Amino acid sequence: MGSQLAPAPLPPLPYRARPPQVLLGVGAVLLVSAGAAVASAYGGSLARALLLPLAAVAAGFAVRAARARLHSSEEVLAASATGLAVSAAGGGGSAFDDGGGATALLAVVFLVLHRAAPSTATWPMASWVAAQLAVLQFLDEVPDALRTSAYLGVALVGLDIALFGRPVVARLALLTTVPWWVAGVVSGSTTAWTGPGAERALSAVLVVGAGLGLVVVRLRRVLDPLTGPPRAAPVLAGSVGGAAVTGACSALGTAAVTSTGYAGVLLASVAAAVLTGWRRGLFLPLALAAGTVMTALSVGRLVAGQQWSALSVLLVLTAVPTVWVAVRRPDDRPLALPVAVGSLAGAALLAVPDGVLSPTSAAVALTALYAAAMAAGAELDTASRRATAVAAAVCGAAAILLVVARERPWVLAAVLAVQGTCTLLWAWRTWTTRHTADDAGMSRGAWRVGAAQLVAAAWVAAGSADVGAVEWFSLPAAAGLLLAAGPGLLHGSSWASWGPGLLVAAVPSTVLAVVGTDAPRTVAVLVAAAAVLVAGARRAVRAPLQIGAGTALALALGLSVRALPWPVATALVVGGLLLAVGARRERRPVAGFATRLADLR
Repeated sequence: MGSQLAPAPLPPLPYRARPPQVLLGVGAVLLVSAGAAVASAYGGSLARALLLPLAAVAAGFAVRAARARLHSSEEVLAASATGLAVSAAGGGGSAFDDGGGATALLAVVFLVLHRAAPSTATWPMASWVAAQLAVLQFLDEVPDALRTSAYLGVALVGLDIALFGRPVVARLALLTTVPWWVAGVVSGSTTAWTGPGAERALSAVLVVGAGLGLVVVRLRRVLDPLTGPPRAAPVLAGSVGGAAVTGACSALGTAAVTSTGYAGVLLASVAAAVLTGWRRGLFLPLALAAGTVMTALSVGRLVAGQQWSALSVLLVLTAVPTVWVAVRRPDDRPLALPVAVGSLAGAALLAVPDGVLSPTSAAVALTALYAAAMAAGAELDTASRRATAVAAAVCGAAAILLVVARERPWVLAAVLAVQGTCTLLWAWRTWTTRHTADDAGMSRGAWRVGAAQLVAAAWVAAGSADVGAVEWFSLPAAAGLLLAAGPGLLHGSSWASWGPGLLVAAVPSTVLAVVGTDAPRTVAVLVAAAAVLVAGARRAVRAPLQIGAGTALALALGLSVRALPWPVATALVVGGLLLAVGARRERRPVAGFATRLADLR
């Protein structure tokens, strides 16, 4: 059995035409070129008297060819009739010397021919092109206040044709609509920001309508190659619409600007929480772009006007729908929760310049927000937990900076203590509910951060109280090192987890007890060492056992050496050092130590 032959490849486009189509094309070019030349050279009634009958004849034959289903003939004849009629309309003369009246009449005629021969694609395209030419001819007579309406009106008609017309007509309509759309959006946006009150509102409405029309066109798959990436048209439409609306409202005062910004937040939040399916893919980028632009421009206006209280209110209102989105859509929590926390933090900070909150009150509010964010984030998934912790950290840092700037050490100590406690609780909760290695890593880091916050709080408090005992600084540091070990205190190596903290607690106090004359310190060190020694033995943990025993022995030896006369104490110390060095070098001899005395020189 022979293999099936593959079909022959199609020839290039010009070579696919048949002889009749070549004849039709050449004839149409010659006919229209001759008509244009006559109109250009002679013009007036003579040229029109010659061209219009030819156009009518060509149109009649085009309709007959359409009814006979001669597709090539109907399209070529219709194009010839269009070229001749447009040449006649542009030839000047009294009968047609009324701006765009002749061209507008041609647009109507072509539309009637489209109704008579719906299969001919040339008629609707000719009608659309003629309508655009008529508008261009009328533009000089249109008042400046209505220019935007003219531009965007043509653009909306073109988008409507692109949405419902046959594919070839839709593509042509979309391509020819782009200049009108751009001109209308630029003119409308300018009017929305700088025009009188009524014109501002009308321009904003028209720009929003033009943007929505551009988005709806995305529903036609045949136009996908012309509309670019799926999100490009919705984002562009939302951006220009949001900017126009903000501009129209900006002249109405601070309250209107604040309301516009909040409307942008609501638009983005509600769309993110409600839209599903294909509507979400089509309209969510539009809503997000419009809401973001409206909010950003409103914030910029408020900042430029130094309206801090209004901006603070806007940020508080922004947090409410954002939290709602986080509750309704778990997938959006890693973004929504930090935005909510950041908005509330910004509101607290911006309430300070106008005196709504004092710096100390703002620091307290930020610390409360830190605690709430850490408590809420501890119950979430890994991504949301991390994002919320980062936002809370920013709040905590802002609270600390506010208190430091006001030089309130006791308030700073309290803020650090609260933050450290919340951080440790977050670390504990994250460790007990961990699901991934990232959770464990975040928990270990949080143990260290929380311990550092508590140590800093204790040191600030000690410095403010003007206390001189070293234990006010060494014991908080020791406790911080123990807390930083976290769950390692129960499961890890005892020297890695318990050792650093116990040594920091024991060494300074033991040295001072030996060299000083403070009997209460000596008693306290001995009691603490004994307690650690017994606890280490009871729990079978090596580091506390060894450190407790070593501390008690070192203290006892130090006190004994200090009680001896200096010569005897010196002999004791030197003898001990010699014993230690001799034992070490017997185990690990080096050059000289391994040689017999008889062999020495």
